[in-house]
Amino acid sequence: MTIRSTFTDGGAVVQMVGSMDARDLSALHLELLDHLRSRRRSIVLDFQDVDHVSYRDASQLAREFELVRSYQGDLRVAGLSPYVRNILVFAGLACFLEGATPDSATAYGPGAARVPRAS
Repeated sequence: MTIRSTFTDGGAVVQMVGSMDARDLSALHLELLDHLRSRRRSIVLDFQDVDHVSYRDASQLAREFELVRSYQGDLRVAGLSPYVRNILVFAGLACFLEGATPDSATAYGPGAARVPRAS
């Protein structure tokens, strides 16, 4: 899996491409920690190009939400396909996915990073 970030005012959009397993979740953890230490508190995980998340490892995402909250930050998800959304829901992450729908991301700025639409 590839992880790259696009920066916004006080935040970041973390774009992921490919399949996600424990090794990728570890890399994502380090990426989020780097953003938090750089005072980027508003972070969007862009799942638009994620085609699979290992069910066995998906529950580790809960710790990332808790990590960001411990820094008084806000972590949201965008661009979930129905398939990936179901994996995360079955892994017990439904409470973290509120408002994240396949069409909840819009393109903006250079690099076409996606962020959730305002309700």
